[in-house]
Amino acid sequence: MASGVSVESAAIQGGIGCCKTSIHELEDASRSLQRSYQQAGSGGWKDQKYAALGGIVEECCSALTKPIGELQECMKKLEELLKAVNEYESTSL
Repeated sequence: MASGVSVESAAIQGGIGCCKTSIHELEDASRSLQRSYQQAGSGGWKDQKYAALGGIVEECCSALTKPIGELQECMKKLEELLKAVNEYESTSL
């Protein structure tokens, strides 16, 4: 264990909040991109170029949502750390 290390629960909570915000923003960006693509199609724009664009949109949406699993895992670890820090802080010596 490293000596002189100080961890505050507020900093951990801030990290959890950043993860939640990032997940929300990535999901929103993916949904917005899909919605815009679908609106273009409902406006009569359905040709080979539209189909090709659909493949690109799908790749982009996949790339946007790919880090969500890692962020969720990070949140779990931060929540475990927060629990440990809270337990430590509540211990009186």
